[in-house]
Amino acid sequence: MAIAGRTTIRDVAAAAGVSPTTVSHALNGKGRLDPRTRARIQRTAERLGYQANRIARGLRSGRYGVQALWLPIEQDAASSDALMLDYYMRLASAMTKAFFARGDVVMLIPPVGSTGMLVPLPADGAIVVDPYVDDPRLAALRRLGVPSVTIERNPIDPEDPWCVASDTGHHIETLLEHLASEGAERIALLLPESMGAWSREERDAYRTWSKEHGCERLTRPVPMHDPFEGARCAVRTLLRSGSLPEAIVIGAERFVPGTMSALAEVGLAVPDDVLVAVAVDGNLARSSAPPLTAVDLQPEQQALAAAELLWNRLDGEEPRGPWTVPGILRVRGSSHRP
Repeated sequence: MAIAGRTTIRDVAAAAGVSPTTVSHALNGKGRLDPRTRARIQRTAERLGYQANRIARGLRSGRYGVQALWLPIEQDAASSDALMLDYYMRLASAMTKAFFARGDVVMLIPPVGSTGMLVPLPADGAIVVDPYVDDPRLAALRRLGVPSVTIERNPIDPEDPWCVASDTGHHIETLLEHLASEGAERIALLLPESMGAWSREERDAYRTWSKEHGCERLTRPVPMHDPFEGARCAVRTLLRSGSLPEAIVIGAERFVPGTMSALAEVGLAVPDDVLVAVAVDGNLARSSAPPLTAVDLQPEQQALAAAELLWNRLDGEEPRGPWTVPGILRVRGSSHRP
């Protein structure tokens, strides 16, 4: 008899008039069974609402049908803005659809200092978003022996083939070229204080472009733990430096509110007084007044590519990455000279 309403494999066996072993073979595609018997058992299991225990099945087969998604959420998850950013939510939604289409369960991992949270929730593989130097998420997965794929490059192993990356350097160059075409010569960059490879690629691309075009480098670091006040202070420091930049590139979506607030405080209008563009598109850029020019990283395409790459790794295929998903420049009112 089922316990607490849960149908067991023995219930299916009794209803179908066969042994539990025969039921197991029929539902898992094993053994030599008459096709009519296999079909009858499958119909019986469906009628009774039988669902296999994923953990027990995983212990037998080595595959649980569970994939983990690990976003860059700070230790204090309650104060983290990662779960509110448009990019991460689009990424997570597309990832969920991809895994659901294969019948996989998606497990969103909270910030943890150890591997303890992973042990009671077994996963076949994991996708780690925005890895950084000495990332404890990657270390935890290595200790557990869980194969992983990263979205953005691992700073300590940038050529790791199990990776889906943005073309960050090209995106920054595209923004700078666009702003220059609108007449901006002094272009500042609000650079995220991140240990991720994408932040380093932003910095390097900006330096290279500025040197090639003979432009002054105007970078201001912005801490990731306090994006609003950090961006606000960075912009105010930039404006106090003596000469007003003609354009500002915001290196991370979360810096948009603080940047726009600082410009408004000193009476600078966008785009009349200063042009503004963002390296990552999202709701904060689109809902700004005026809407901000930004690079759409196409998180839906990144999610599909990362899921496919993870399945390839789990199936023992040779690595074919890193895969690069090109971004799309979304030109809006913030970067046009009136």
